[in-house]
Amino acid sequence: LEGALYYGSAAGDESDVDKRLDTLLRELRYARGFASVKDVSYVGFLDRVRDGELKLRAAGLWDVPHPWLNLFLPRSRVLDFAAGVFHGIFRRGTTGAMGPVLVYPMNRNRWDGDMSAVFPEEEEVFYTVGILRSAVSDGDLGRLEKQNEEILHFCEVAGIPCVQYLSYYADQTGWEKKHFGPAKWARFVERKRKYDPKAIMSRGQRIFTSPLA
Repeated sequence: LEGALYYGSAAGDESDVDKRLDTLLRELRYARGFASVKDVSYVGFLDRVRDGELKLRAAGLWDVPHPWLNLFLPRSRVLDFAAGVFHGIFRRGTTGAMGPVLVYPMNRNRWDGDMSAVFPEEEEVFYTVGILRSAVSDGDLGRLEKQNEEILHFCEVAGIPCVQYLSYYADQTGWEKKHFGPAKWARFVERKRKYDPKAIMSRGQRIFTSPLA
């Protein structure tokens, strides 16, 4: 769980920052002693991912395959997902590959219904799960891709209505039926026809590969 406490101003009043931080930490339920606090500038906080990139580049671990899996899940099924994936598939099929796993909730009412983004419609709160691993060793890529397929298959069998992002559907039919669905697809095509009728943008995702009629 990552959080930020901003402090400092033109007046330079920083006298109570430690007290404010302690108050926030006391409100959390966690094993004491496992909180890590780092004091950085505001720009440094915003650019923290860049620092991670530079460290990976220095270690020769940046330009490797990243078979990431990004999902949106309804709140009511997050624990089912955790039991089947984190405590099941991951434990059975250890690959040795490293990478962060991000899990955090979002409010559906913060998303404009006219957006092209697709997310679970049934509940007000849905979760993002990002399994962001790197294929560093020989054979990691195939194992991780197979494990990603196993996770998606588990969700299908368990009836967990997940939406995959950065997905790899082979053709337009997959995007239409498995990602957007009939209602969203019709609106998406309408906008594509209006704003990008020659289908110049994002051909690599294989949603549209030729100009629209």
